[in-house]
Amino acid sequence: MPDSEEPAVPESSSSPRDLPETAPAPATTSTTCRFAHVSPEELQELRDRGRGQYGCRHYRRRVRFIAPCCNEEWWCRHCHNEAKYQQEQDWAKKHELDRKLIKDVVCALCETRQPVSSSCISCGVSFGAYSCTQCPFYDDDLSKKTYHCDDCGICRVGGRENYFHCSTCGSCYAANLRNNHVCVERAMHQNCPVCFEFLFESVDPTTVLRCGHTIHSQCLRDLERNTAAICPSCPMCKKSLGDYSRYWEAIDREVAATPVPSEYRGWQANILCNDCSASSTVTFNLVAHKCSTCGSYNTRRMGILDTTSGQGIIEEEEGGVPEAVLGLPQQQGGALLPLFNGDDNGNQGGGGDGGAGGGGGGGIDGMAAAAAAANAALLQAMQINELHAALMHDSGSEDEWEDAEEEDE
Repeated sequence: MPDSEEPAVPESSSSPRDLPETAPAPATTSTTCRFAHVSPEELQELRDRGRGQYGCRHYRRRVRFIAPCCNEEWWCRHCHNEAKYQQEQDWAKKHELDRKLIKDVVCALCETRQPVSSSCISCGVSFGAYSCTQCPFYDDDLSKKTYHCDDCGICRVGGRENYFHCSTCGSCYAANLRNNHVCVERAMHQNCPVCFEFLFESVDPTTVLRCGHTIHSQCLRDLERNTAAICPSCPMCKKSLGDYSRYWEAIDREVAATPVPSEYRGWQANILCNDCSASSTVTFNLVAHKCSTCGSYNTRRMGILDTTSGQGIIEEEEGGVPEAVLGLPQQQGGALLPLFNGDDNGNQGGGGDGGAGGGGGGGIDGMAAAAAAANAALLQAMQINELHAALMHDSGSEDEWEDAEEEDE
């Protein structure tokens, strides 16, 4: 996409011109007939006049659109939407431009208003080195390799040979994703789960996750850097974003090296794996719970069972949870420290205060033991968090994500 360092434009894109409601009828003379006497060389020179010298910060083009919604001239729909939607303070006046409704354009060189076409009916100049009258869309920058996808119904960049249209996902995907991605019905016709921009018409690069859901590439990088769960995961389905088998092995060692306090021995946790959706019953510990089916630590705890007392599933409301459990810190950085009625992704459920459970905590001695256990678990959590950061840096996890690199024009 052209940036702000390109040549200055003759007219600011942020200051549209109001047009009379009844514009003069455009000439009907065919451009081809009008310049039939001109040699091919002269015609090409005529067409190329002003190439790259006009446009806005979004696109280089030699034509302005007439927005049917407000009857004003704009270089592109992005300029219109920024002024009429993002910057408009009056909610009653906020609106966006539907490009399919554009019928008239104005030549940037001779100021002739006319129906949508690829070149001016008056001076013969091409409106863009690339022109699509279906969208309509024009661009003087051919390095983008813009092409029109009939199935998408819009123009995209990157070269037709580098993309294919997935009819299930409803969008063009990078060629390396052919037969190599999970299809999700109309996956691209959704809002980005981080910034909530509509992905199908976004001009920012988009990534297809291993689970098939889609997200802006930059939002994905931000999500990975700022994740508070045990590993970066899809905001939609919580599946891991990459192959974290090396990280799971490191957590295996931490679990083995972390003794379970005596008051929690014999406890078991019912867990649900976010990666394979399998349910398991595993030994309760203070670090994280591993799926018995796929070996992932990307799990959520659904409940705790005390097999020593025959109490069955422990619930906070029943008052049978020791204060030591209720007082444990839940999470630090990327490591998980279980807090009752929470899950292994740091999502805490409802319930009362830490002391609402009643039950025996062993008095002063019990509280001291609980505090010592919490401090030890906190230290281990910090060590795991440092290991997590190192592994995320060394594993090159972004290689596991496939960029669709789609940019709607």
